[in-house]
Amino acid sequence: MMGETTKQETKTKPCCCVALVGVLVIVFAWWPVSWGAIALTILGAIIILKELIGQCCCKSSTCKPKITS
Repeated sequence: MMGETTKQETKTKPCCCVALVGVLVIVFAWWPVSWGAIALTILGAIIILKELIGQCCCKSSTCKPKITS
């Protein structure tokens, strides 16, 4: 088909460290400790920084982008 371009989509695999941070958010949200709010704030900041940087914080091969066509 003329005029049709093929583009490659970059899909990242799920990041194991962000999944761990998500589990910790759930734990600290339900675990009544005096420093729970501080822990949630730090975990939230980690998630925000990860998204702003655009890279995974771990260097695992499971977090490398997968290019599909």
